[in-house]
Amino acid sequence: MDILMLIAAFGGGVFGACIGGVTAFIFTGITVVAAILGGAAGAPMIPFVSFGSWFGPHISFCGAAAAGAYLMRRGKMESGADIITPLCKYNDGAALLVGGVFGVAGYLIEFVISDLFGVNVLNLAGWTDTVAITVFLNGLLTRLTLGTSGFLGKWEGEKHVFLPDKNRFTFLLVLGAGSSLLVGCITVALGQMGLDGSQEAMYLFNNMGSFAFGIAAICFLWLPMKLPMENLHQIILPAATTVLTVFAVTQNAVLSIIGGVIIGMIGAVLCDIAARTFNTNADSHIDPPAFTIAVLQIFNFSILPMLLA
Repeated sequence: MDILMLIAAFGGGVFGACIGGVTAFIFTGITVVAAILGGAAGAPMIPFVSFGSWFGPHISFCGAAAAGAYLMRRGKMESGADIITPLCKYNDGAALLVGGVFGVAGYLIEFVISDLFGVNVLNLAGWTDTVAITVFLNGLLTRLTLGTSGFLGKWEGEKHVFLPDKNRFTFLLVLGAGSSLLVGCITVALGQMGLDGSQEAMYLFNNMGSFAFGIAAICFLWLPMKLPMENLHQIILPAATTVLTVFAVTQNAVLSIIGGVIIGMIGAVLCDIAARTFNTNADSHIDPPAFTIAVLQIFNFSILPMLLA
């Protein structure tokens, strides 16, 4: 464990609470895209800044979500599920401290999942996306400690609808397929260039999952402007990972892209179901994309390589 980064995680949680969860997540995307395009010079920033103690979603985003739930509990916010509003609006130092505490919790949970459970129990550090599963678990912790609506929200006299209707389902399938097709074709094209000898293309091929994640995170710029935007990172990150994994073993472009499209469509639908399950009639935020990414990356990291062996 890096004690310096553990201490920094407190600051990351405070910082995230101040600027708001969505804004913090947008900066995750901006910094990871910039770091990848920066090549060797930018690479060290990814574990320390983008997915580390500054803008790692398990730290800054979760710190903001917890601080919002705390403000709701104190009657200062109407809903603790609001992850858009920068919480500096409320001039509440205690809320920032809560953000810092949950930032530290995020760092510790990720360390346990990756370094202790992954390495010592599974003998596999990269068994899933440990940041994503930490975001989900940190959201559960927030709801259990600061929320008032219960694990799955309050349902009084109304039916809990878990599945999307026909129109929504069709939309999600098209969105998942189209987005995955886009990222899949680009990933394969970079892989083919890499096999032809381009080191730069091979570098981008190997980082395509994180790059796609970053682009999806930047798309949330529209939310603070009160414009609609779909979650995309739970689609294109797992899809890119599938394409990368299959192509690296088989060099089969068609098989790789088809695999990515299937995973992308599953990601689109699974995230919608998770949102309906965890966040309808709830007063804190449990992150559906993080849940979806964690599930799909278990397949990509732990199961798919065995199927391809």
